Amino acid sequence: MLSRFQRFRIQLGAVLWFTLLLVGLLGLAVVGIWPWWMIGLVIAAGLLLGSLSYLLRWLSRRGSPDFSPSRTFLTHASGGVLAAIGLAALPIYYMAHWVSSGPTSLPLATLSNGKKTVVFQGMQHVGSEDFYKAVVFDLEKALTEGYTLFYEGVQPVPGRPDLAQWFNETLRGTKKDLSAGYRQLADSCGLTFQLTYFAPLLADKALHPSRHITADVTYLDMKNEYDRLLKEDPSFARAIAARASKSADGEDPIVSILVATSKATRDQKRLVAILCRGVLGLSVAGIVGEKDDPMEKIILHFRNRALARFVAQSPAEKIYITYGAAHFPGFLKDLQALDPAMKVDSLRWVRPMSLPNEPQAPVGYPVTR
Repeated sequence: MLSRFQRFRIQLGAVLWFTLLLVGLLGLAVVGIWPWWMIGLVIAAGLLLGSLSYLLRWLSRRGSPDFSPSRTFLTHASGGVLAAIGLAALPIYYMAHWVSSGPTSLPLATLSNGKKTVVFQGMQHVGSEDFYKAVVFDLEKALTEGYTLFYEGVQPVPGRPDLAQWFNETLRGTKKDLSAGYRQLADSCGLTFQLTYFAPLLADKALHPSRHITADVTYLDMKNEYDRLLKEDPSFARAIAARASKSADGEDPIVSILVATSKATRDQKRLVAILCRGVLGLSVAGIVGEKDDPMEKIILHFRNRALARFVAQSPAEKIYITYGAAHFPGFLKDLQALDPAMKVDSLRWVRPMSLPNEPQAPVGYPVTR
């Protein structure tokens, strides 16, 4: 007759093995797609984990008459491999969950002061194809309803190509063209670069240029603000000095990894796309990436104030803005500082990405308050 403690141990062991088998099978669905050398590393890590577990077991039971070294090692090694496979696949499952359910949504807000209506569609530079198709559809509909469209886009200065180079190297920390960098990221993640889908609006812009406004600053404006902050803002000057030792042409680590997978299989590329979209979503949500970036004072806050002035001074009674989502909170604050009567009438959220080969979610859904 087994004691209560022995029955408990047997039941606990059964639950543990069921869990390990479930975790291992779920992990195998992901790890089994990886290249063989990566699978080998996971198995080696699992054997190491199992060996360490076996060592602890051996130290505590080596004198027991019912202790079987070979059987115990096989048990621990098998458990270690199953655990390693599950742990190796966990980041992919987490990123897939984040893309599908995480707070990577963009604001679609309608503002009004009773006389002027402003719609702010938050944007992401790379996203799913259906997202951009939906945005362009909304913009074309807004044109038929008499809206003036405001776009994001730092403007060049004629005769000063050096300013664009200064912008890339000083503010962005790279010599690469901004659009080229986004296109490379989009291709690597299996996504779309936003400018690809704005071509249908060019025909209307040619006919009605006054309805299409680039509501942004110039590279010279940004350089002047940069120089002003260096002189007048000691914290900004210290932060810039601290960045001076960093490379001016650092490669985006996401892009570096993805370029290395150019010869991957279709299923492997899908996993890479999930991982890439997850990291991108975490970055948009501010969970990963540089914190307290001093350049935000120029790239974000300075341009927020400029956009608020564009809106406040515009004679248009209906304005539809497409701008980076990160600009919305600051823009709203700056606009209300210029026009306290401007209030948020409605707020919805748009999901800019979906999992590979997954239909895009509806464009917007009401925010829960």
